[in-house]
Amino acid sequence: MRNLVTLSAILEIIAITTWVGGMATLAFIAAPAIFQTATSREQAGKTFGLILRRFHPVMYGCGAVILLAAGLRWWGSFNHRLHASELTRYVIAVLMLGLSLYSGLVISRKLDKLRADMPGGIDRIPKEDPRRATFNELHRLSTTLMAFNLLLGLALAVMFALED
Repeated sequence: MRNLVTLSAILEIIAITTWVGGMATLAFIAAPAIFQTATSREQAGKTFGLILRRFHPVMYGCGAVILLAAGLRWWGSFNHRLHASELTRYVIAVLMLGLSLYSGLVISRKLDKLRADMPGGIDRIPKEDPRRATFNELHRLSTTLMAFNLLLGLALAVMFALED
């Protein structure tokens, strides 16, 4: 049984570090570099959007691994109970996974559809155009969700590190 708890800890820390590290890398390294060097804001958005679409399955996988680790930890515990700190971590992981799924499956698809409706690019659309306003609103929401998920992930990592 102790081996299951150890395995769960290994899986969980790998998933947390991959997820949080990936989000931090995208937010603090990839996005600024892409927007600094791209020939246009439109091209930078397309490039970063592609990278983000490719990272979404990584986030989903990390969330699934953390929940698998929760099951292993529960199964491997002496009385099949989880401590409140463990339950809190797994609730945070479920919230993060839900936000990632919403961002990747709902918001990203709406942004892609809006991009397709603006073949000349977002920069060529007048600021008063409702499509541009909707695009900007969805982009802000996507960015906010990513930042919130990153903060939740950091909290998750700290909680894991402080576990008794």
